[in-house]
Amino acid sequence: MNNALQQSQNFTNTLQAAGVKAFYDEMTRVHFVERGPVTYIARGPDCADLRNLRRINPRSICLLNPDSPSPDALHRVGFHQLMTAASVAEIDLTQPVHAHPKWRAALRKSLTCSVQHRPFDPATDHWLLKADRAQQRQKRYRAMPHAIAQLWPKHDTHLLTATKDNTTVAAMLFLIHGSNASYHIGWSDEDGRQACAHHLLLVTAIRQLRTRGIERLDLGSVDTENSAGLARFKIRAGASVRPLGGTWAALPLFGQ
Repeated sequence: MNNALQQSQNFTNTLQAAGVKAFYDEMTRVHFVERGPVTYIARGPDCADLRNLRRINPRSICLLNPDSPSPDALHRVGFHQLMTAASVAEIDLTQPVHAHPKWRAALRKSLTCSVQHRPFDPATDHWLLKADRAQQRQKRYRAMPHAIAQLWPKHDTHLLTATKDNTTVAAMLFLIHGSNASYHIGWSDEDGRQACAHHLLLVTAIRQLRTRGIERLDLGSVDTENSAGLARFKIRAGASVRPLGGTWAALPLFGQ
């Protein structure tokens, strides 16, 4: 079963509310997006008959990011690889989490902070989006549009903030989809980094998500070359690294 955020009904509903042509196909049980002549399937499921994915919109180019590697099966039905696979960090919340000793040491340091948690409210939490925009400009990266967080069902959001000396120094926002949750936005100022506040926020989130019955936490991509520090944070927290399936494309079926 595919548990990715991009293959959830919440994600499709949110995209539709933002004006994106997003749909769910009953036959393949796949959520997809139409972008002009392209049918795009993000984090697509393991599927015994991948040709059915091409039949969702047979006159369009099918662009697929599989959730797991299956190159032989993709080649057999006419897909060609465009990009190699990225990897994601995941924590199985049904099992004990074993953090690295250095990570646990940083967690002890973070206990000087206090943590608050509640659902994300776009009307009052726009400060986080503003801080994240500035962070993206400074560090030169791009993330999912903020409209995803703004339109996500409020009861399926989980925002944690860390304060030190009565000042907010760090925040983490998680989006919940079914029995899974995905890390969505993380921010910290210099005081938060010095206090290792994200360690405390993540441990608190894990405990609270478990209480809610969440079984898997997706911490997002792992890039040991361009974001080595963030990759270490996720791995040392006890996450397992799993390769995705790369990016693949297939031409329209036409008369096939």
